[in-house]
Amino acid sequence: MRTNKKAAIKREQSDARISSAEREQARPEVNGEEDVSTACILLFGKYPQKFFPRARTRFIRYEGVDEKVGAEMNVIKDVTFEGTILNQIKKTIEFIETQVREHTFLGQHTQFVTKRDYPKFVIQEMTVNACCHRAYNIKGTEIQIKMFDDRLVFESPGKLPGQVKPNNIRHTHFSRNPKIAAFLKAYHFVKEFGEGFDRICREQEANGANVPSFRTDEFILKITVPKVAENVQKQTGNVTENDWKVAENHNKVADKVAENHGKVIEKLREKAAKLGETLTANRIKILELMIEDPYISRADLANNVEISETSIYRNIEAMRGKYLRRVGPDKGGFWEVIV
Repeated sequence: MRTNKKAAIKREQSDARISSAEREQARPEVNGEEDVSTACILLFGKYPQKFFPRARTRFIRYEGVDEKVGAEMNVIKDVTFEGTILNQIKKTIEFIETQVREHTFLGQHTQFVTKRDYPKFVIQEMTVNACCHRAYNIKGTEIQIKMFDDRLVFESPGKLPGQVKPNNIRHTHFSRNPKIAAFLKAYHFVKEFGEGFDRICREQEANGANVPSFRTDEFILKITVPKVAENVQKQTGNVTENDWKVAENHNKVADKVAENHGKVIEKLREKAAKLGETLTANRIKILELMIEDPYISRADLANNVEISETSIYRNIEAMRGKYLRRVGPDKGGFWEVIV
């Protein structure tokens, strides 16, 4: 009796937090009995793919600008992310960031300018939109994010939701999965309902790239995000041909360094998997910063990762001996990443 009374009290407290309409969505009835909603499984399930095998995100990178198959298949990277929607989003964004290149060129006033292939916000918002607004009742395929040499293509099951059309998407909001959208907003992945896609377009335009384009093939919505233009008109005046050669060499070196760093991080992920561990986003960022600057201080790490120095210390201690080591004293020494 006491156990039943406690359960009843907990239920009353829980029901008090949500309205009857919300309660209907959260605990739909099947044959007169309460059932767990799709959103609940996708957001809080221990392993949602047990019930929704294709509720996952797949990243495919192609060499070139075409998608080839058979003997000419040009896939150079194929990774699938599972788990809850929140974990999928975090892991997908984190991985795509390892594939994005930065380009340094000589801008106005003889100053070097660095631009990414795709703005960081665009990658984050497009990934969130794909996971948040896909039609989860379409169970035969997953979200696919395809990277070509000149574009990113986000393929999500389902058409544009509700009243949203290609010609009004920048200023019209309709959520196909309101519970999922509200949850992601609470975790600051969705900042203001309806403002995300407009900002995507503004970010693209500010970087000299075209805004995303849309098309629907059968039941799949495909959104293409053009790569930020690399070609910059050479400036006249004080900029010499030698300056341009220096810039071009700097660009090649930066690309090579970024590629090598990406390979090191991939090896560290593989190492963690063999140890039965998962490197968190914060730890990946710490390792990346140490690779870029072995002499970086804990204070600088804290500023870049945006967590406290105490948290930096705890993360370092957890990785010490397995993924990194300190060479030399605290003052004057440096970090060495162990692959």
